[in-house]
Amino acid sequence: MKKKNLGLYLHIPFCKSRCIYCDFVSSIGDQKNMDKYVEYLSRQIIDEGKKYSQDYIVDTIYFGGGTPSLLSNEHIEILSQTIANTFELNLKEFSVEANPCTVDEQKLQTLKRAGVTRLSLGVQTFNDDLLKMLGRRHNSEQAKQAIKIALNYGFDVSVDCMLALPNQNLDDVNDFVDTAADLGVEHISAYMLSVEDGTALKRLIEENVLKEKSDDEEAEFYDHLHKLLKERGYSRYEVSNFCKNDKVSFHNLKYWKGDDYLGLGLSAHSLINGERWRCASDFDEYYSIIDSGRAHRLDKEKLSISDRKNEMIMLALRLDEGLDIKEYEIKFNENFSKEYARALAKNAEYIDYDGKKLSIKEQYVKVMNSIVVDFIK
Repeated sequence: MKKKNLGLYLHIPFCKSRCIYCDFVSSIGDQKNMDKYVEYLSRQIIDEGKKYSQDYIVDTIYFGGGTPSLLSNEHIEILSQTIANTFELNLKEFSVEANPCTVDEQKLQTLKRAGVTRLSLGVQTFNDDLLKMLGRRHNSEQAKQAIKIALNYGFDVSVDCMLALPNQNLDDVNDFVDTAADLGVEHISAYMLSVEDGTALKRLIEENVLKEKSDDEEAEFYDHLHKLLKERGYSRYEVSNFCKNDKVSFHNLKYWKGDDYLGLGLSAHSLINGERWRCASDFDEYYSIIDSGRAHRLDKEKLSISDRKNEMIMLALRLDEGLDIKEYEIKFNENFSKEYARALAKNAEYIDYDGKKLSIKEQYVKVMNSIVVDFIK
């Protein structure tokens, strides 16, 4: 039987400090904690490999966080070697998230030896005042230098851009796009600032120290960024992701296409064969489950046919290529045009539909949620 492709996600839950907007599962890491975590994560890789290595080939790897680049060179080598010893690999992408202030030549050499091909840098903005306000540990010059040396080492480089920040204006967006493009960055991920409960940002907004942008202002920032990126030769392939020269994120495409992926490490999520589950989000519980010999299968659920239909449509409509109608009809043995006749008619002005593909027209992507809801059962 032919092996299927599998994406492997490893969560590295350590940071040097917590940004004011962060509500991710992360910890201020010290050497002792990171040593223990890498030991247990390696054990989890081996344990899960016993279940999946016979049927799957790993074609994408993603180290996310947290700040994976905080790991020591030895930690990176241990994890990458454990994966290589456990799974059959045919990699088209090995991506690692990094904070610009943790990137140096020695780290990049280690990543290269480990087989990493892509570096995702959490730049957010090139405005030093905004970086300081966010609690980021790097400044704009460090971000630029990190991009330069990563490109010199031959990595595909992606940078994160955060939009609609308090005190941010459109000139800051102009500067971000110009700087990234002039440096030779070929992938940009753009995210709206999300104000989450329990964060320092939420408290500062409630205390009127900072002012949250309105929905209209957020839309203005997004439209402005999209226009600038288009002018500089970047194509939008997903609502929040833009690239040149087809430098898409292959691992993240698995999420949007509903492909199988295995999440390892604290709070990581998995989706395999229509089943979804998560790992423990507490260190002690995470270690205890591995010591017990049990697999991490918290909140496990088998997706219903309705769930699978909804997710396939919802995620596909985030992509510029849209939904492949033939693929949908084969998967679910349905006639799409009949099944969604009402939604297609209601949204005819906002969508492109020819019986083969369904996608949202470019000018209406910013209101995609009001369109997608009509296709959800």
